[in-house]
Formats: sequence, structure tokens, C-alpha cells
Amino acid sequence: MNLPSDDSGDIPDHFSEEVVLEKPAPVVWKHLVSHRSMREWLGGDDYAVEVDTTWALGSAIVIRGMHHLPFENRGVVLAFRPCEALSFTHLSSLSRLPDQPASYTKLSFELEAGGSRTLLRFEASGFPTIAIYRHLHFYWMGTLDIFKRYTESR
Repeated sequence: MNLPSDDSGDIPDHFSEEVVLEKPAPVVWKHLVSHRSMREWLGGDDYAVEVDTTWALGSAIVIRGMHHLPFENRGVVLAFRPCEALSFTHLSSLSRLPDQPASYTKLSFELEAGGSRTLLRFEASGFPTIAIYRHLHFYWMGTLDIFKRYTESR
């Protein structure tokens, strides 16, 4: 795990993680962007999730669910290059932040094919609050492990 230094007391600008999956890049990509697969690995047994997007550049991505409270995460697709890169912005209704650019976090996934293996690089950047940084860091470190197990078991 690559955590930036937070010596100044400021909100870190990003965090990142790399995961090696024992599946070829087309399989990893399919599970990364399939609405059906995303329902499984984003929510799992803990909560129900629905994903709504066309994956067209500039289009909306909405992830709705129920986890103690109903939530709706909104964003815009920034990159969609099959088997290479995916990125989108993210703002959760639970944050109660205004819908303005400074309230969004960027989530990025890059795939590096290696035959029957794929290196997945994840990065989250641009956190409007320290609470959002901490929540997303906690959530994504566990979710990347879930994604790896989910993908490798298919």
C-alpha cells in the first residue's frame, strides 16, 4: 500500500494500491465494469448495490444502495479504455456536501496485462474532507481484496 505522508496535518492528496490478479486482463476488465459483477463485489453480502452508467466519456455514473441508510454515489466517467484504464469522479449523498467540483474524489483503475495475470493499479485522489479520505481508504483497501477474490473465483 502506498500512503502519502501526512506530516503537515493536511488531508493527503491521494492513496494507491496495486493488486495482482491471477486472470488475464479481459477477464479482470469484464468484472471491473460489468454492472452485474459490480453489484457483487462493490456490495457483496453487506449491502445491496445498483450501478447505472453507459461508461461513455462524460456520462454519469450512479451507484445506489442501502448500508444502514440509503445512499447514492454520483460521478462522471473520465476514462474508459477497455482492458487498460477506467476513472470516474465520486460524491456520496452520505457526505452531505454540495454538488460542486471540490466535493468530488477521483477514482482510477489501470490494468497492466501479463499473460494469465493482470496488475491492477488503483488510485483515489482529491478528498474534500479528512473523513472522506479515511472512509474511502478503509473501504477501497478491503474492496480491492474482495474484487480480487471475486474475479479469481470466476
